[in-house]
Amino acid sequence: MSNGLVFEADYGIAVKKQVLSACGGFARMHSSLTTFLKDLAKDRRHLPDAIIIAADANCKGVNARKAELRTAVQRHPQFEQIACFAIPDPHIERWMLVDSDAFRSVFGRGCTLPAIKCAKNEYKTLLRQEISASGIEAPLGGQEYVDDVVSLMNLGQTAEHSLGDFLAQLKALFNGWSSA
Repeated sequence: MSNGLVFEADYGIAVKKQVLSACGGFARMHSSLTTFLKDLAKDRRHLPDAIIIAADANCKGVNARKAELRTAVQRHPQFEQIACFAIPDPHIERWMLVDSDAFRSVFGRGCTLPAIKCAKNEYKTLLRQEISASGIEAPLGGQEYVDDVVSLMNLGQTAEHSLGDFLAQLKALFNGWSSA
């Protein structure tokens, strides 16, 4: 989701992200996660301070999707304390539309947060339409503007439950580091 700048500023803790898998759907992502955790367990990779596991709920619900991902982490209990789940419900593109003021600051016009819908690619289409209506082209469907929008979002006031859940988990990680 974000480049971490929001939490960096709030906590004074530098964030360096590394995306390991971002394409190919849930099955591929789950397989990559399993391999990554196995490699960590065998010291084939450097142990990160946090593992943020992100996957769309895809209308299964946050809890069901999180349970699927948690099974991979539970096979390696030594990593459970540093695992954090970002499960947009139903899709990540909805999170881009959750703060109309942040959207306006980036695109010059506000946006409408639609009711939760489960049609495949519906939020991709809605996000592209909202960006296009501002006169800005988004050849990557809007993902090229994620950091811009997130850096301007009022994350303390989000009414989006799945985003609030992720932010609470992330805040707990940062609180743990700042108190250590």
